[in-house]
Amino acid sequence: MQRLDDGAWVISPSDLTAYTRCPWELARTVDAKLGKPVVLQEITDPMMDLVAALGLEHEQRTLETLKQSLALVVEIPYSRAPHSEGANAWRAAIQTASDATAVALHSDADALFQAVFFQPQLPEAELSIGFQGFADFVVRQGPLWEVWDTKLARRAKDSALVQLAAYADQLHEAGIATSPEVRLILGDGQASVHTVDDLMSEYKHLRELVIHLIQERSDHTDPVEWGSDLYPACGKPGCSACHQAVLDHDDLFQVYKLSTTQRSKLRLAGITTMEQLAESTPESLRSSVSGVGASTLERLRRQAKMQRATLDNPGSRPQWEVLSHSVLAQVPPPNPGDLFFDFEGDPTYQEWDEAGVPVTESGVGSPPRFGIEYLFGVWGNNINPGSDNPDFLGIWAEDFVEEGLALQRFCELLEQRLVEYPDLRVFHYASYERTKLKHLVGRHNTHHATVTKLLDDLLCDLLPIVTKGLVVGLGSYGLKALEAVYLDKGVRTGIAGGGESVVAFAQYRDLTAAGRTEEAAALKQSILHYNEIDCFSTLALRDWLISAAKS
Repeated sequence: MQRLDDGAWVISPSDLTAYTRCPWELARTVDAKLGKPVVLQEITDPMMDLVAALGLEHEQRTLETLKQSLALVVEIPYSRAPHSEGANAWRAAIQTASDATAVALHSDADALFQAVFFQPQLPEAELSIGFQGFADFVVRQGPLWEVWDTKLARRAKDSALVQLAAYADQLHEAGIATSPEVRLILGDGQASVHTVDDLMSEYKHLRELVIHLIQERSDHTDPVEWGSDLYPACGKPGCSACHQAVLDHDDLFQVYKLSTTQRSKLRLAGITTMEQLAESTPESLRSSVSGVGASTLERLRRQAKMQRATLDNPGSRPQWEVLSHSVLAQVPPPNPGDLFFDFEGDPTYQEWDEAGVPVTESGVGSPPRFGIEYLFGVWGNNINPGSDNPDFLGIWAEDFVEEGLALQRFCELLEQRLVEYPDLRVFHYASYERTKLKHLVGRHNTHHATVTKLLDDLLCDLLPIVTKGLVVGLGSYGLKALEAVYLDKGVRTGIAGGGESVVAFAQYRDLTAAGRTEEAAALKQSILHYNEIDCFSTLALRDWLISAAKS
């Protein structure tokens, strides 16, 4: 979204999808562009930067494929005028690129790359509001032109479909013979084809909503307030507008496992803050809140009360209490052979053969192979003798072949350990390890019996024991958040989360490919260190749960 120096607005498909994510964030963005006293915070996400870079690579691969199969692919040049040169220079630059797109569409071209669309004024807008867009590809299909877009995702998402509808609409408005279908080239190379008529109504509706938002915010001198019914907030931690506002207003969004529907029903009853929910009584909630069961209300009240108690004691560990001793008793008793297991995986990873064809799961006709488990981390008594830490073993994999070898090594290690400790258990936190083990045994077709035993008998997920057995005064029950209860400060250092680990793995591969071996080795060690702490943390959590059961 742009507001030019002459007061005109220019919107794009991304503004429409931004509205679907969080209307309040988009309203705040418009307020800021109108010069209202609004501070917009930026939340950086290295993982999203990695995905964006991989998306550009996917786009380039698609471009090369079209160039090899078609006689003429025209790339539309666009050089945006510097902001300092003003609105007229910006319009001239984008109009030039839009005109070049129109010329190419009337030429002998078979496809256009980075087609530029510019509509100076949208007909339904009272203010000066135009449209700009950049289509990855427009491809000739007989006498018609079809819009293509590339997305790294493996299924069509609404945001991508809005983009496709927007570009198809621009073609139609320009009088271009337009295909009734649009096409998404997904990250696995498959094409997801959609009918324009099925998408156009939602696109036009979203465009009208965004236009109305701009016009409505232009009529008000004050910024949109938190809690606006007109522009509801998403409340998600990753939302740059909501993140701090949720804390500043002590909003119910903070309460762990409280849904947006439940929040709305509590707000209708006059309960708008976490403190109000914490100070309520079971009786008052049952009498004032409709549409939420009594047991759910009590769970939410206890959760809010515990989180409020944690906030009121900032120098102490998070507050907690036992919900069910019988659930905590489900933690298996310690065994000297116990293992504590954690995967590090990159869901974006792919490999291609010499012809540029993606490696598939199981031969010709099967789906492309997506994602790699690049580190099998295991903690156990003397599991890696002779190393700096004999209780930690990190089994590293840099490609699909090594991933299969890592699975074999892990299974063989487990088989050997079971001989000495037949009653051992393998502890992990959350469902990721179980899910990926099921996938990997099928992918690599090895050690089926061992993985089956793992899945049926040995794996113990501590997450459901935590969530069903305890109430903890935290807004997240993720392992990193929960560590504040049972680990001392300073134990976790370096890489702070799974997304950072994935980005570090991608950087490690780049450094290795560039021959920068010392830097690559240091980065690999940081990933191993991160995983080692995860494995140790799982052990520490198991031990703490056993002690909590005795309280």
